[in-house]
Amino acid sequence: MGVLSKVFNKYGENEKEMPYNAEGTETEGCVIVTFKRPEEASAAQQALDGMSLDKKHTFKVVKFDDFNRITHREDEFRPQRNLASYSRADFRSWLMDKKCREQFLLRYQTETEIYWHDTTIGEPALCYGGEREKADGKIWCDWQVQWSPLGHFLATFHKQGVALWAGPEFTKKIRLAHNGVKYLEFSPTEEYALTWNGSSALDADSQAVRIHRVLTGECVHKCRTPTVAPLGGDFPHFLWSHDGKYFAECNESAISVRETDTFQLITDEDGKKKTLKFPDLSTFQWSPKDNLLSVWCLERENNPARLVLIEIPSRRELASRSRTQVEASMHWQSEGDYLCLINTKLSKTKKKGATNLEIFRIREKNIPVDIVEVKDSVRGFHWETKGHRFSLLTSDESGHHPKMFIYGLSKEKCEALSFFDLPSNSYNNFFWAPEGQYFVCAALGHGDLLFGGMTSDNKLEILHKDEHFMLTDVQWDPSSRYVITAVTQPMQNEIGGFKYSMEAGFAIWTFQGRVLHRQQKEKLWQIAWRPHPPCLLPPKKQGEIRKNVRQYSKKYDHLDDQAKEAARKSFKDERESKLRNFKEVLQRLDEHKFRRSEENGWDQAVERHLEQQGWEPLQVVTEEVMEVTEEKI
Repeated sequence: MGVLSKVFNKYGENEKEMPYNAEGTETEGCVIVTFKRPEEASAAQQALDGMSLDKKHTFKVVKFDDFNRITHREDEFRPQRNLASYSRADFRSWLMDKKCREQFLLRYQTETEIYWHDTTIGEPALCYGGEREKADGKIWCDWQVQWSPLGHFLATFHKQGVALWAGPEFTKKIRLAHNGVKYLEFSPTEEYALTWNGSSALDADSQAVRIHRVLTGECVHKCRTPTVAPLGGDFPHFLWSHDGKYFAECNESAISVRETDTFQLITDEDGKKKTLKFPDLSTFQWSPKDNLLSVWCLERENNPARLVLIEIPSRRELASRSRTQVEASMHWQSEGDYLCLINTKLSKTKKKGATNLEIFRIREKNIPVDIVEVKDSVRGFHWETKGHRFSLLTSDESGHHPKMFIYGLSKEKCEALSFFDLPSNSYNNFFWAPEGQYFVCAALGHGDLLFGGMTSDNKLEILHKDEHFMLTDVQWDPSSRYVITAVTQPMQNEIGGFKYSMEAGFAIWTFQGRVLHRQQKEKLWQIAWRPHPPCLLPPKKQGEIRKNVRQYSKKYDHLDDQAKEAARKSFKDERESKLRNFKEVLQRLDEHKFRRSEENGWDQAVERHLEQQGWEPLQVVTEEVMEVTEEKI
């Protein structure tokens, strides 16, 4: 008690009580200290909490006001709400990089690493690889990793939930508690994050889905797993509107649209909270730029299949089209200007017939429709990002003679701009650059690559043809300058996943198809460019920059040349330094040998060895005509 008295008496007059057990033989391991002034108690608590008394004893000091809160915690963890818990001032620091470099992440083996794509040094430069966590004996990521849609956060999956990292040093900003989380989806504005533990709708788990407020980490909504995933597959079950104000789920007959302010159903004309009823509902999608739903309902008995466009939250029906004996899919253009409905006629025996592309002009009055008839089978349909063109991959009924078509939409009509006979039957996917114009046509699962682009006057240019064997991933960087192709393995033990193990790795290309870097990576699970937030410049200013890009490029080309020259000089200096050090070592060895040769008899030994070999010097003179010239005198 004497030692404790000296420690606490520094902060003011106090009374101390040390409780003993019932027998009075041992203390309860704590002491209760009562100060006369609250400020003295606060100063003592802040100074002594965590203080090391000796090698085996460390103080844990808490205020009595907090004792009940600490000892009577709820079973469910609730992150403390603190709006000042982290600053977002440096969340876009990577965009201010002087070299205008892009970042990408690698998840391989047990490592999670963030790299700068640096063309001046010829290989990626490590930005952060969890060194801080490794030094503390912690695990940076238990399972998979994911960028947020605007690139502000890096999400790592753990058994207890998801951790969000941000800033130039990738520090932990917030935790999203959800045991056994399997999937994560951010709202488009990154205001909310939805997590799912992978349970089935039949499990009736009331906490299977959780929606968290990203700023505070608090869970603002939880529910069971919906019965239907509208886009197919296992996830997602909920789709967000472009502004994050609404999210929606569906079943076989209705769509439930909720506001994110209250997480309640939107109201109808009578002010009642109701779902949107659609018999035989198949799927729905949000417009990428408007609070507008496109809904596809299947044909059933005497009721034809229907496409319906619904405005949210007014529930007003903007357009409706009915079709019979068709199967269909919907494809929104990135700016929400067009919606393409691909419908293929089916016979009574479900045999596929002709295919029509119905292009809905969403921005025009009464939403007119352009129809494009396609005679061949459609392999893929892909809108040009931020553009008015789309690509179409087709083949004949037997699956041969693949072709690539590029169509364009003018104010009057939709017309074919160009077509190209694909050199291989394996081409099955198409990737437009984020800024449009350039593309990569790829054979996923095989490896063929075709780099190309469309000129301003709608002429097709094939820039390069190459291969990345067993290709599984193709990704454009946000600036449309570079392309990553990769062979990745599934993290779970999926059937056939082992076949990619020998080829796992990635390559980085220019948009023209020139390889900048190739690297094999054993057990490469994930690779992804860091997304960009929307550009803050108005469209008019962006257009001016594109128009005068050559003027701007001169400045940056000069800077790139300087950086490359500096990198070459650095490499040369480093090589020469290593060569000098090596020659110095050789010189010291020669000097040592010279000093010890007489002492050890090395010279005599060499002479005796040469005499025993019986070698005799032989001088041979050879003459060779190097050149003959003739001159007239």
